[in-house]
Amino acid sequence: MARAIELESIDIYGGTQTRAATNDEAVAGYAEAMEAGSEFPAIIVYFDGSKYWLADGFHRFLASKRLESKEIAAEVREGSRSDALVFALGANAENGLYRTNDDKRSAVEIALEEWPDKSNAYLADICKVSVELVRKCRKSMNIHSPDKVIGKDGKQYPSQVERLPRGESEKAERDELSVGGSDSRGGETGSGAGGSGKPASGGDFGAIGGSSAELEADARKMVRDGELHVAELDKMTTASATDYAYAAISAMKRIRIDDPKRIAAIELIERWVQSEKEALLPVSA
Repeated sequence: MARAIELESIDIYGGTQTRAATNDEAVAGYAEAMEAGSEFPAIIVYFDGSKYWLADGFHRFLASKRLESKEIAAEVREGSRSDALVFALGANAENGLYRTNDDKRSAVEIALEEWPDKSNAYLADICKVSVELVRKCRKSMNIHSPDKVIGKDGKQYPSQVERLPRGESEKAERDELSVGGSDSRGGETGSGAGGSGKPASGGDFGAIGGSSAELEADARKMVRDGELHVAELDKMTTASATDYAYAAISAMKRIRIDDPKRIAAIELIERWVQSEKEALLPVSA
């Protein structure tokens, strides 16, 4: 059963976002629909006793952030970051925005980096892709199969070359990649603007970047643009002083031109900047 969870308590920087990139059109469309009163499916998070790991619903999460909401409806499941990642890897195969080819490869690459000792069949199953795609990504990433691999049952088995009938190998990959980029009205749909006709490009609700560094880069940009709260920077290892400065400037730009206190606010910032500069000056002997 879904319940309200504070957005600030949900960790989106743990590498559980598996799409190749964020779909900003989807975030904007979802935010517009939410503001118009549309109800969206609850996001899915895994709780390990101290942290809520976001597993499904990144675009919904970001849309709520953009609207400066404090809470979001979430289905809370018991589990670790790894549990959330396993769910996330295949979450978008049948619902939400259909995965692009890059999204599929991104999911496989994340899975291979996380569990290189798992069999290709196991990884294909959790990523909802073909074994051939996993095999090709493993080869391109130069990740060799160990002598023994871990199967779906958790037991170790001798590594074997999974073979397809002659001529079927290339066909499997073509079939796998030919379905990417299509449109869907799956579980992420909401009524109103942005709810029915979803962009075909990648990004489940809230899909920021692929790797943790890319994720933070996208999030930092959103903070600079005023789309995420500046407090998000405190959670990022890559946040710099410049990011905070841009966030402050973005916040000041939101003051209406006709606001009678706008000049006073600018002067307040000027005084603060001057005092900070003076504090940094070396003390004269």
